[in-house]
Amino acid sequence: TCKVNFPDPNKLHYFQLTVIPDEGYYQGGKFQFETEVPDAYNMVPPKVKCLTRIWHPNITETGDICL
Repeated sequence: TCKVNFPDPNKLHYFQLTVIPDEGYYQGGKFQFETEVPDAYNMVPPKVKCLTRIWHPNITETGDICL
């Protein structure tokens, strides 16, 4: 289950995503992410940060996404 929140409806390039897994290892958890899509998108990737402290091999201790 996912929920998207736009804190400022005039800035559609910035939003927050809440993920609540229905199954799997993280079932029952609630994980919040912050996403910012730059003006140069398509040449520059979106910036995504995990706001929830979590252990995952692709997420650093400060919430940066490493892919």
